[in-house]
Amino acid sequence: MMMKLKILIKLEKKKMNDFNNFQINSQKKILELLNPLIIDYLKKQSIQILLQKDKIIFGDDNLDITEEILDIFNKKHNKIKFE
Repeated sequence: MMMKLKILIKLEKKKMNDFNNFQINSQKKILELLNPLIIDYLKKQSIQILLQKDKIIFGDDNLDITEEILDIFNKKHNKIKFE
């Protein structure tokens, strides 16, 4: 019984580690695809600075370009293969 428990704990640890690595690699891949699109968008729109929305206390909602960037991303990368 104790041996089975050790095997299960070891398996759970490996699966959690595998999942964490998958998550990190997936986020990295998305950012690698997203960053050039953002840079291109900023150049075309003559935007010189981009701030994270959660770092801003007050701001005009019309300045939020999140949806536009996501639309561009989705059109360009409608399928992403994660490994």
